[in-house]
Amino acid sequence: MTTQLEIFKGALEHRHSHYGLRPEWVAPRQTVEELLGGVLQTVPSAFNSQPVRMVLLTGDAHASHWKLVENALISLMGQEAYEANTAPKIRQAFASGIATVLFFDVPSVTEGLQASFPTYAANFPIWAQQVQGSHQHAVWMGLDMLGFGASLQHYIGMVDADIKALAGVDASWVLTAQMPFGAPVAEVAGKEKLPVSETLIVK
Repeated sequence: MTTQLEIFKGALEHRHSHYGLRPEWVAPRQTVEELLGGVLQTVPSAFNSQPVRMVLLTGDAHASHWKLVENALISLMGQEAYEANTAPKIRQAFASGIATVLFFDVPSVTEGLQASFPTYAANFPIWAQQVQGSHQHAVWMGLDMLGFGASLQHYIGMVDADIKALAGVDASWVLTAQMPFGAPVAEVAGKEKLPVSETLIVK
């Protein structure tokens, strides 16, 4: 009989970065929306501050987002270098998916906590980033368990204002990551990890 720990470990081991996606809903869009809402409602945050916001881009919005990123990269790299080095991944692994989850941080939440609890002021930005990572991993695990392939990307700091305008969010929000997803083209092998004997200490 499979134990709960084995099920959990199996789910963790199955999640990988997928760099080949097809534009298919392998689970209904409504189910993905429920997943995102569930993550936002259940993943903990420091002082229950809840500084994470998500935007699910589908259809034209998904395509427009990656076109914004592509155009920004072409401006930075030049067309020839972009086509040679980066275009395949943008077009086959990100834009080729069915949708993208954008992750945002609301800085006013952290600023309010710093003002209310000055003793911990230096820690709140660190905790805010930890909360982002917790949400991102939970979404990634959920998408994988629904049958999607996904990856976590950080094409930020180039056209963030345009991306926020496309997403229809407050200009003060900070884009932290993108998670394109879709039907996986192929299974992905796991990466080599350090032995647990080097990374886990038990006293």
